[in-house]
Amino acid sequence: MTHIAIRCDASPRGGVGHLVRAISVADAAREAGHTVVLTGRIESALAVEMVTRAGLDVVDAPDDLGVLAAEQGASVVHVDNYDVSRDALPLVRQSGALLSSMEDGEFGRRPGDVVVDSTVRAETTDRPDDGSPVVLRGIAYAPMRAQVLAARERRAARNLPPHSPARVLIVMGGTDAMGAAATLAAVCRSAAGVGELTVIAPRQNWDAVREVAGHDVELIEPSIDFLDRAADADLVVSAAGTTSWELVCIGVPSLLVAVVENQRAGLDAAVAEGVARGLGTLDEVRARPDAAASRIADAIAALHAGASWSPLGLQKVDGRGAARIVDAWESALESRIEGADASVKARPAAPDDSLMLLRWRNDPVTRTMSRSPSAVSLHGHETWFQRVLDDASRELFVVERGHVPIGTVRFDQHRTAEWEVSITIAPETRGHGLSRLVLAAGEEAFLTKHPDSRIIAAVLPDNVPSQRLFQGRGYVLDPARRDGEFDVLVRGAFR
Repeated sequence: MTHIAIRCDASPRGGVGHLVRAISVADAAREAGHTVVLTGRIESALAVEMVTRAGLDVVDAPDDLGVLAAEQGASVVHVDNYDVSRDALPLVRQSGALLSSMEDGEFGRRPGDVVVDSTVRAETTDRPDDGSPVVLRGIAYAPMRAQVLAARERRAARNLPPHSPARVLIVMGGTDAMGAAATLAAVCRSAAGVGELTVIAPRQNWDAVREVAGHDVELIEPSIDFLDRAADADLVVSAAGTTSWELVCIGVPSLLVAVVENQRAGLDAAVAEGVARGLGTLDEVRARPDAAASRIADAIAALHAGASWSPLGLQKVDGRGAARIVDAWESALESRIEGADASVKARPAAPDDSLMLLRWRNDPVTRTMSRSPSAVSLHGHETWFQRVLDDASRELFVVERGHVPIGTVRFDQHRTAEWEVSITIAPETRGHGLSRLVLAAGEEAFLTKHPDSRIIAAVLPDNVPSQRLFQGRGYVLDPARRDGEFDVLVRGAFR
């Protein structure tokens, strides 16, 4: 189990599409046994609702993603944000964490340890080689939320009976900042075959929708519950963003509109793949509403004839994209350890180790076993770290396997010839059986400098792995000593 920090913003201006993907990835990470924290500005009401329902903690996001990884104790930083710097990779790598980056064609493109472009047909286009070792491209990697997968399960395959009016749902994103819902409501009202009309839009846009679509239109505020409505609709008219791929995954026929420029490529690709039909850009719909109404009528006629395009979408978008992304993280972390030279050695800690050691210290599992379980800030850590490096009564070693850091061993002098040992394992190396090698390498480096010293370890009684670790290295419980709640184990005979 490792800890994941997901960097994503959601605002009334920017919408919630990136957040939808981020929550989908968080769901998959937690399903795989990892812990997750969300970092960024979550400002719109819908975004807050989505995060609350997802049960995600939200923390402030420093600009330096290396600091973010260190302060959150994250082994993976996953970015779904166009505004994050292209230079994020070296900052994250300085902390020893892995950078995962979502991009949409050229939007949000940056080097990463794992790069994901889940736009349809992305794998058929050229991408400049920026040194990213793992690049996942194509609709197979489209993240889908748990609610989408549930809607997919419960939506029964159906055909629209001939001549029956179509129940149409319009959804133009969580904020509808461009006023697209009113435009599409007017077009739908003029299209042949449209029956019940439901529009999902912010309350401040309702009057504009009623003005063009009448008072019998059903208006609903944006909510993640719209997926239930989508699953029951005969046809959905949607912005060509993240929601469009959720509709494809659910299996509901959809007509797409590129509301903003970065949706145009997705619209064209979805239409080319045959998993959706298109109405063009919002500007084009506004310039030729009659043409858009004709396309809606044609789509309904096709559904009447049993020629739905949704089965092809169900086949191509299986809903496992987020799980594939998490699998790629796990493989990338695993390869660091498996690919490292087998030799294990300890070296004195250096100033450049600061961020990495803070990240290990703040890992949630590590903190539960620490004397001080609270997270440590960068400022507090740097002050402490410099004191340790300057203090002759402390020895701090970084243990490496090959050139890959896998843990630290620290020795604090208590008496003239007695030192207390503490060990931290890199979170991403847990489960590889390296703890004993790390401790042995640290002891060897320490005893080379302090050959006549006695070493003690303070271990919580219920920390069975640590108890076994130290006992396996020859430490023996001293029944006459306690350190608060901690047992005291002594290496060698008592004196």
